[in-house]
Amino acid sequence: MDDFLETIAVRRKQGMYTLMYYACWLLIIVFGLVAVYSLAGIVGVNPETGGIVFTWQNLLMTVVFGGAAYLLWRASDNCRVEYDYTFTNGCLDVSRVLNNKRRKYLTALEMKDVIRCGPAAGPAFQKTLKEPGVKVHNWFVNRDANLYFFYFQRKGVKHVIVVELTDEMVAMIRSKNYLPREAWYDAEGKQSYGVRVS
Repeated sequence: MDDFLETIAVRRKQGMYTLMYYACWLLIIVFGLVAVYSLAGIVGVNPETGGIVFTWQNLLMTVVFGGAAYLLWRASDNCRVEYDYTFTNGCLDVSRVLNNKRRKYLTALEMKDVIRCGPAAGPAFQKTLKEPGVKVHNWFVNRDANLYFFYFQRKGVKHVIVVELTDEMVAMIRSKNYLPREAWYDAEGKQSYGVRVS
């Protein structure tokens, strides 16, 4: 039977982010209307000569306000972020979900490739952060949650991912020798074997 578990990390305190989301959309509408209004005035007719007039100011306003509306539209998705973690037979897949619409696949990590891992509150995590040239990926939404780190190398680059996992997923990851024997460090920085969740 396959080991399979999927969990979703959702922001617990969403109030301020919801307010920011609606503020973004209000500005998107205002900026969009200004851009459309300016677009209509780029080319006009000169009432004195009857010739065509090109207005650079309206072109500039169309570009600026249209660009601002687009950037705010992209930024609004970041107000509603979730992380999807799926563990299947020794492989942890991580995806970011923006505004319940767009999913961005981040990584698939085979547990056999993990060099060091454990709770992100422990000394092993601090030691890992001091490794030269390490790239840290914070893939979580709640800083006060159960955060765990996984340190690995891929194509000669050192990576540390910090994820928000449930006790059930941690227990599954630590079961059946998915991890190398020396890889798991508990919150005190001691190597720990077996399936006990620290």
